[in-house]
Amino acid sequence: MPAPASSPDLNPIENVWATLKDYLKRQVKPRTKAQLVHGITEFWNNLTAEDCAKYIDHIHRVLPHVVLNESGPSGF
Repeated sequence: MPAPASSPDLNPIENVWATLKDYLKRQVKPRTKAQLVHGITEFWNNLTAEDCAKYIDHIHRVLPHVVLNESGPSGF
């Protein structure tokens, strides 16, 4: 199936980045570089194996939609 390697629908790390950005925006609200670094470190230190498994398992839910859309966006 032709799909770009960086397709966010098929690349779990893209969802991790989106969650990190949301966490920083809504909870950390950094105003300095030190606050930003602290927020990123806090996010990564609290990321569990279960969280990672959810990001990976999400592919099974998205893949049929990507196929139906002929490698286009899934809408997730």
